[in-house]
Amino acid sequence: MVCILSDTKADHLWQNTSNIIDFDTVGGISVSISKIDGRQQRSERSRQQIIDAMRKLVEAGVYIPTAQQVADEAEINIRTVFRHFSDMDQLYYEIDRIQRPSYNRHFVGQDFTGTLEQRIRLVVEARISCYVETYAMEKATHALLWRSKFIAETYQEGQNRLRLNLVKMLPELKKTKADIRETVDAVTSFEFFERLQMHQGLSEKACKKLIYNLVLDLLTN
Repeated sequence: MVCILSDTKADHLWQNTSNIIDFDTVGGISVSISKIDGRQQRSERSRQQIIDAMRKLVEAGVYIPTAQQVADEAEINIRTVFRHFSDMDQLYYEIDRIQRPSYNRHFVGQDFTGTLEQRIRLVVEARISCYVETYAMEKATHALLWRSKFIAETYQEGQNRLRLNLVKMLPELKKTKADIRETVDAVTSFEFFERLQMHQGLSEKACKKLIYNLVLDLLTN
């Protein structure tokens, strides 16, 4: 039996997108850097060492690194870690700030004018390419959701932005039933891709083909 969804929190998210910043807007945000003196430069080097160490640990599969592990990887005293980042959420914020442009670039400047088939292919290509490039950070995000308010909020913001992108690329979703929208959202997610590739052994090419066919069937049948 197929459960038809209606008037749910999820349905509300599809309809109320005015307060969500899309990828094209985010992609245009720039950061200005002021001049700093020698002492500040040394401090910035230490700060960057900490950030680089955190990213290196995550890329190596240490998805929940401790402050001591970060200090050891950066080859600095743990007190230096806490001097720059009084709690781990501050460090997560810096990692997100640095990582976000790499994530967003997959969704900026997409062509919304092609045929349904062309637009579905663009959706699938963008998402899978993004998931492959940011795989380790995605895994770390999921591992840390339960222990970091910042990551939980940032993750939900990202999911809302992905939904908005999906509606912009596939406006046909607005005319479908709620269960179809939710299914399309699910089969284009990182979690679905990871299962296909990591647990079912499909190649990246096979994942793209399977997801493309699923979305096409959902929107044309």
